Order: sequence, then C-alpha cells, then structure tokens
Amino acid sequence: MDTRRPPLSLLAAAIVTLSVAACGSSTTVARDGTLRIALSEYRVVPQDVHTTAGILTLVVHNYGRLTHDLVISLGGQPEISSEPIGPGQTQVLNAALIPGRYVMASSILSDQALGVYGTLDVGS
Repeated sequence: MDTRRPPLSLLAAAIVTLSVAACGSSTTVARDGTLRIALSEYRVVPQDVHTTAGILTLVVHNYGRLTHDLVISLGGQPEISSEPIGPGQTQVLNAALIPGRYVMASSILSDQALGVYGTLDVGS
C-alpha cells in the first residue's frame, strides 16, 4: 500500500493550517503609521488591529472579484470611508483617529450584517 500523499493534498493541508493559525491573531500598525487592509468577498484582513491615536495611513486593496469599499465606524457612525474599489484596485486613505474601538467593513455587500468585519482598537 502506497502511503505517500499527492502534492496537492499537502498544499491544501498547509493552507488550512495557516488559515486556522491566522484566526484570532492581532496586527499592530507599522511604526510609520501604515496599515495594509485586504478586501475580498466577505472578508476583511486583518480582522483585529491595535494602534495608538493619531494619523493612520490605510492602504486598502481589493483582492475580490466584486467591487468593495471600506467603512470604518465608531459607535455605529461612519468616521472614514473609501470610494468603491474595483477588483484589483487600491486606495490610500489618511485618517486622524481618536481612542476607541472601531469597526472595519465593506458596506457594499452588507458584510457587516453578515458578521464579516474587523476591529480597529485605538489606544491613547
């Protein structure tokens, strides 16, 4: 009996392992104040971000096949939002953030209503 695994099954297992390992991890913003955000169908990455109050540069890229946007809300009120971002496109946003717990989501496909969003914790 041949117990060797085909290469594709090993690749699939590695992807699943990395995906599970990435769940629950948090991201700290780079020293230069830049945060890269990836959007796709029903996904915002990273999902848990920590930073300090001040100016934050958001580099938002749409990896999906549909148009998305990014809306960052505090207390249910939109604070920062991008224009619609087409597939493969990138937008850069600059935001002055005060301390609080923000929600990051695309508003175009009701991602937040479906439970697909990220959090941005801004400390003082």
